Amino acid sequence: MLHKRLLFIALCAFMIILLGACVNGPMANFDSVEDLIDEGVIAPFDPEYLQPVEHNLVQVIRGNFHHNMDLSVSVEFPRTYHLHFSVESFSGNWSSITTTAHDHGHFSGISIRTGHAVSEGDEIASLTFTVPEPIAIARHSLQLERAQFESDFAQDRQNRQQYIANLQLELELAPEGEWEILALRLERAELHYRQFMINSENRRRQFDDRLENINAPIETEVLYSPVTGIVSFTTQHFAPGYLRDVVQVHMGASGHLGRRVASIVDREYKYFVIEAPLYALRYGSVLEIFRQGGEQTFLAQIATDPLTANIARSGTASARLIPLEGELERFLAEVEYEFGDLFVHEDPFSNISLRTRISVPRGMDTLFLDRRAIMEDNHRHFVMVYDYGAVGRRYVEIGSSGTYGALMVTEILAGLNPGQWVVIP
Repeated sequence: MLHKRLLFIALCAFMIILLGACVNGPMANFDSVEDLIDEGVIAPFDPEYLQPVEHNLVQVIRGNFHHNMDLSVSVEFPRTYHLHFSVESFSGNWSSITTTAHDHGHFSGISIRTGHAVSEGDEIASLTFTVPEPIAIARHSLQLERAQFESDFAQDRQNRQQYIANLQLELELAPEGEWEILALRLERAELHYRQFMINSENRRRQFDDRLENINAPIETEVLYSPVTGIVSFTTQHFAPGYLRDVVQVHMGASGHLGRRVASIVDREYKYFVIEAPLYALRYGSVLEIFRQGGEQTFLAQIATDPLTANIARSGTASARLIPLEGELERFLAEVEYEFGDLFVHEDPFSNISLRTRISVPRGMDTLFLDRRAIMEDNHRHFVMVYDYGAVGRRYVEIGSSGTYGALMVTEILAGLNPGQWVVIP
């Protein structure tokens, strides 16, 4: 009880001094603290009623924390493939058809109509060209040259074969002394014949190559459906059957013109795209995609690896996600049930905003602290350290921020040790 008595006297003395500073005259009328109490100048209190100060404390932790990134998810659904005829212009001796090319085009079957279903690999349309006069002359000249070659070849081959046959007969009838010379002559003739056949075959390939080059500008171009889907467009220039048309091509030595003949919609194509820092996108990761403003979710897996793409290693990168089997169907069924008549079957994602959350490591085996305990004073960060009832300011150096379970934390680079207690103001 002694320390309580001393505390009582000290507090009373403090009050006397305080009163002395506040009143206008001297306090000679009061001989003791008891007189002050009796006069009602000060009020006594019992130190037993003093309560200890309570602090909201958190501890400095060493461990791993993460950073959660909320990312928007864009939708690629469905996907449309546009099928084009390409017309290549050429110059030189054939400059008369540099700017235009006459063609005959037709669809492969009368069933190719807008709204019809097609399978992958189905022939959609083909394009053939008329033969310009310069090309016709070049082809005819090449045909005459090849016919002359084949005629000369046949005659030369017959002569060589007859020569070899005669040598074989002479060898059979030759006396022993002439046999060796005739055998060498026969071997040389057979060798020349084999070389003649090889050279002739090479010459034929050269003719084929020359003909291919001549026919290249007028070869038939065939378009096939790249996917199983629905025909959403057919050009007005091409209808079932045959139609003569003129194709305008780009000016220049070699130009290209894309002619959209038809468009095929792949309704099974479903990709979801996110953008995030490169370190956050890991091929094969499974993420939960949730509808913003709703409770529906589905699981999707990152199907592309930005690290294998030719991209800059800074900033953000894109990745595609593919829904896990059955997840998207369940998700859309739940959304359709909630939306009711507002659900659009042709474009089910038209009124839906999607997001996902990626959790990436930010601090591994490092010190971190509840973010609420860190304060700032003149651009310097500090905390209030608690030590056996005493509280003192401690300046700290901080790093990155993240999450530790449900707690928002900040990395402590200097100023604190693991296990210390810090006050949350």
